[in-house]
Amino acid sequence: MDCYELDRGPIYGHELLSILAEKGGSAHIDDLRGASVAAFGPEAVFANCSGQYFTFEGVLEFLESRGKLSRHGDLVSLGHVPACSGH
Repeated sequence: MDCYELDRGPIYGHELLSILAEKGGSAHIDDLRGASVAAFGPEAVFANCSGQYFTFEGVLEFLESRGKLSRHGDLVSLGHVPACSGH
């Protein structure tokens, strides 16, 4: 994906982590997906600070690989590594 394909710009992973934090630090993946769609729209494109773009599932995998969240079945929880301070 190129930046010009993005209507509002990418949604950084820390914004999704903030939604998870607002939900008490854990949520069913479908609840998190629903909150993401409500906040950012169904066509949201996620990004990391290095400029890589992801789908919803892709950003979850990326954040999990960095220890920023963990997944246990359909439960998603904040991880042991804090998110960046934002943009």
